[in-house]
This record gives sequence, structure tokens and C-alpha cells, in this order.
Amino acid sequence: MAKYRVPLNGYASASVTVETDETDPERIVEEALSEGVPGICAQCSGWGREHSLEIGDEWEPQENEDGTPTVYEVEN
Repeated sequence: MAKYRVPLNGYASASVTVETDETDPERIVEEALSEGVPGICAQCSGWGREHSLEIGDEWEPQENEDGTPTVYEVEN
């Protein structure tokens, strides 16, 4: 019987919380990206097995209608 590998595409999202005195959304996004973004370990990804999961390492911020990055202040 033949084996086939089937690429499947989906959607992943992440959020990063940063503590900053900055108020400019562009700069807040820069700080968040410098913190690093979530990922998955090799074991969780299925690396080396019949099934595998990969998430990219390029993340773009969600944008508001006016094109500025979406940034939410966290309530304490």
C-alpha cells in the first residue's frame, strides 16, 4: 500500500505580554517581538514521527482599521 504525506494548513495565533512605559503601539509591538514568541518543542511537534506540526517563526501584529497595531492594556 502507498504512503502519502498531506500538508495541511491552519491558523495559529499568539499573544505576548510586555511591561513597558512606552505608549506608541509600534514600539510596544517591537518590544513584544523582542521578548520572543511562543513555539512548540520537537516532541510536541511530532518531529521524527509520521505526523508533524510546524508553526512559523514570522509573526505580524493584528492591525486596527487605521493600520495601527492592535495593543490592549492589561488590567491589574
